[in-house]
Amino acid sequence: MRISRRQLLGAGLTLATLPLLAAGRQRQPIVLSAGWDGDEQWCAGTLERASAPLPARGHVLVPDPQRYGEAIVVARRPGYYLARIDWRRGKLLKQFALEDERNLVGHAVFSQDGRYLITAETDENTGAGRLAIRDARSFKRLEDRPSHGVGPHEILWLNSHTLVVANGGILTLPETGRYKRNIDRMDPSLVLIDSRDGGLLQEYRLPDSKLSIRHLAVTADGTVGTALQNEGSNSSPMLAILRDGQFAYASTPPELAQAMRGYAASLAALGNRFLMPCPTGNLLTEWSSEGQATAQLSLPRVFGAAALPDRWLASGEQGELWQLVPGKLTVQASQRYPHHWDNHLTVV
Repeated sequence: MRISRRQLLGAGLTLATLPLLAAGRQRQPIVLSAGWDGDEQWCAGTLERASAPLPARGHVLVPDPQRYGEAIVVARRPGYYLARIDWRRGKLLKQFALEDERNLVGHAVFSQDGRYLITAETDENTGAGRLAIRDARSFKRLEDRPSHGVGPHEILWLNSHTLVVANGGILTLPETGRYKRNIDRMDPSLVLIDSRDGGLLQEYRLPDSKLSIRHLAVTADGTVGTALQNEGSNSSPMLAILRDGQFAYASTPPELAQAMRGYAASLAALGNRFLMPCPTGNLLTEWSSEGQATAQLSLPRVFGAAALPDRWLASGEQGELWQLVPGKLTVQASQRYPHHWDNHLTVV
């Protein structure tokens, strides 16, 4: 039964946060991330303050645009809870168990007015990808729309009326957990959806159907970057970009494709650059919005990526947080904490 499965998943989740001094800013930026502590307990909170235990592993944290200090934790795929936390006090404010026929896949966005939360989900009866529109306070599902694909993962706003969705193309169902049931029939896609009615505006595919489209970022010039995960060989490009209506692989030298080892964990944008960690290759990569590789740096098990106005942030699985110079990927500062960072960093 689902209740027992949730109980077996573990004892709580972590949101780790770190204040970083930024000259000339009224408020210090705060970095949010999921993870786990030295006791293998999932939890949520800042490094400097008490953390809030949660029922299972989380994937991403979405700051509430109307309530500074609060964020939504989205459970990792296949996930069965949403949680609201106060990251300043390290307090769990609300926990919501997902409806029986649904599972979360790790990502969500707020509506433009902040009243609703749009969650990427899988319908466990059909395997179809769905976008649920939920009340941001109660998490009650108010409307249900297709993701126009299978295995939706990250969602971003492209503009005030357009959502861009990464449909990873991988089917998972509750009886087999994270087991990938359709590798031979994968159908990943990048789609643009009209947020007003849920209609499909555009749909894009890559030549290799074994490259699951997972994570997204948008540069200042409107280029959409997509971080990929390879279910086939480990020597393919791990970044594809949608630019001027064309969806194509980034220009990736063969030796770089080999070094990335078939797995990109997240993606961030700063100006007209992308930052993409490849933890299985212990490699951090930077790219122009035109799809050119601009810098690489070897870092151990680097997973998270985010941007401040003048620098990159990257996090490691063993608790590292690196600050890096854009265009060079030289390390400005680094610190290690008794905390294991998960895939994503969010700057508040």
